[in-house]
Amino acid sequence: MKFGSIGMMAAAGALLAAAPASAQQARNVILFLGDAGGIPTLNAAGIMAHDRPQSLYIQSMPDIALSDTSSLNNWVTDSAAGMTAIITGHKTNNGMLSVLPDANGANVPVKSFLEYAEQRGLSTGVVTNMPIWDATPAATFAHVPSRKDKDQIFRQMLAPRFGDGVDVLIGKGRSDAEASFAKDGVTAEQAFAKAGYRFGADPATVEGKGRAAVLRDEDYAPIPAVEATLRQLSRNPKGYFLMVEWDMHTDDPQKGLRHAAEMDDMVRRISAIAGKDTLILFTADHSFGLRMNSGKRGAPMAQQYAEAAAKPGSTIATNPVISVVDTHTGEEVLAAASGPGANRVHGFLPNTRLFDVMMAAMGWKKDK
Repeated sequence: MKFGSIGMMAAAGALLAAAPASAQQARNVILFLGDAGGIPTLNAAGIMAHDRPQSLYIQSMPDIALSDTSSLNNWVTDSAAGMTAIITGHKTNNGMLSVLPDANGANVPVKSFLEYAEQRGLSTGVVTNMPIWDATPAATFAHVPSRKDKDQIFRQMLAPRFGDGVDVLIGKGRSDAEASFAKDGVTAEQAFAKAGYRFGADPATVEGKGRAAVLRDEDYAPIPAVEATLRQLSRNPKGYFLMVEWDMHTDDPQKGLRHAAEMDDMVRRISAIAGKDTLILFTADHSFGLRMNSGKRGAPMAQQYAEAAAKPGSTIATNPVISVVDTHTGEEVLAAASGPGANRVHGFLPNTRLFDVMMAAMGWKKDK
């Protein structure tokens, strides 16, 4: 029996209605990057914050995978090579930011997902509680052989290869910016203003017309800053790309685990307001040497850790509750996703695949 045109249309409509969100195309992508936020850190952070396992919102996201984090020249990556792999789809050597070494000793720039978004007219944002020139944020817009080259990173920040550059920048490093631009005889505010930015130290600066840069040396409240950024980027009918990095290094265990809980609160809040046309992806650039060694149910983990830390001779490496070897480690990290294209996040995958996930979610093809 053949369908008439009305019947065919009804059947097609039913199929579209039944299609999962992951089969649809994304309009926006939000990448949450927990710096050093490996699985041991997420596990301890949830128990520390909520006194129960698997209590983070991140741990409830519907599509998950385990991501390899090795760099091109080392089994254990640094943040520069780790973020380069995620944001460009290419592994590179430790210390390098969105460039690849070639056989002749030159450094070849590789296009970042943020640059693909800029080229297509989307709005873009970078938010971090680290210096804005640091490895993770810098890999989204800069191409330098050394992550330590602050001057070159600041200059490339204001001289983009594609589009008009990052639309919203929020991070630390105000004094670093002042020192860098002083070499050119200008203040940071003058340099950013010349590049078309409203410049300030208050995250509320992003509310308004045009591009905005917020640089400061102090901590700030994360959720209001990210919400303000999202409101600004959402004005673009073409869509947006937002990268949010939050430091989760546990060389100071209580601080690092608190930051992990802060990022989890951000992911929960932004997931509730971003809209169904937004791919939300959480991952880490690398893991860290934290281990939860003991702890009794029925008593707050934070209290048990603090009591053990207060004993004479206790160090972060010997704490019997949560111990930390202060170094990056090479095990796989969690990748968790929701929204259009999230179904591509599954199984064991290389960190470079996360770039492909974001590109496919937007329906974009890589340059040859």
